Amino acid sequence: MVPDPPSAYVIRADMMKAAGEVRFFLALVVLAGLWTAVQLYYSPGQESTTERTPGLLKQRSLVNTRLRDKPLVFYNRVPKCGSNSMKILLRTMAKNNYFSFLEDKVYVIETFEDNELQIYTELVYRLPTPSIYEKQIFYVDFRRFGFQQPLYINLVRDPLERRVSWYYYIRFGRVVHRPIPRNFSQQEMAQTFDECVLSNAWECDAEGQESFLMTKYPVCRQPSQAAVEKAKENIRRHYAVVGVLEEFSSFLKVLEVVMPQFFRGAHDTWRELTQQTQLLEEQRTVNRSPPSPRSQKIMRERLKLDYQVYYFIRERFHRQKTQLGIKD
Repeated sequence: MVPDPPSAYVIRADMMKAAGEVRFFLALVVLAGLWTAVQLYYSPGQESTTERTPGLLKQRSLVNTRLRDKPLVFYNRVPKCGSNSMKILLRTMAKNNYFSFLEDKVYVIETFEDNELQIYTELVYRLPTPSIYEKQIFYVDFRRFGFQQPLYINLVRDPLERRVSWYYYIRFGRVVHRPIPRNFSQQEMAQTFDECVLSNAWECDAEGQESFLMTKYPVCRQPSQAAVEKAKENIRRHYAVVGVLEEFSSFLKVLEVVMPQFFRGAHDTWRELTQQTQLLEEQRTVNRSPPSPRSQKIMRERLKLDYQVYYFIRERFHRQKTQLGIKD
């Protein structure tokens, strides 16, 4: 008997103070009895499987033992790369396909020391399954701490487009969401992205906290050519699917094939959500202006490492689509 669909669970996080400075540390509430084990529903004849080939996932006709062994999918989302749309979709998919969607509520990029990672990886490993867990965090190698690796997925975006979206979001938010308050002066609030680029302000420079996120996310190390190559290696080895926001529809189709137990019907569900609501308009960043050609050229040079990773991801995604027979 199939149980009632579980609601989307929310993982709450608190701030911890360590060594005299404030740190954000995830306090996952995973005590016995908090979550009920959820039975995964399989429809006969609808399962497909994959086996890993260099940098790709190849479809087969047998049951996917890899995914059965690893029913925890980790979506370590990159900021301003469609993650809010993904979360809206996943809440619905969790109900439709009978799995738990576990949302983290810390909206900053977290980095942990090794002793904290030991605790964090154990807590994640003990999450209820089958489930998809989302968190804004760099790649974590669970094997270093003796735990089974979850199945990673992610979604990225043209690095310049991501930076522009983030720049205006931290000032004005989305149509239905105000940003976290920041101490911007009136002059800073009125500053355009072009002005930011030409003055090399911290939001648009090549070394700030938002720099090279696409390089850092799959590797969690300071940007360099070596970090780029390590990021590519981690994507090849540990990420089942990394899509590009510019091809979101195809991304959902690939997920349907690669992970049907979680994403069966995702493409049609997303289409229904966007047709029945003002979802896309509500996710729009307010007061955004496109950058000038001059600013685009400057920023693409500043973001050159991220672009190497982005182009690698996009090429890999296109090969994956072709191999799986998926068309736009």
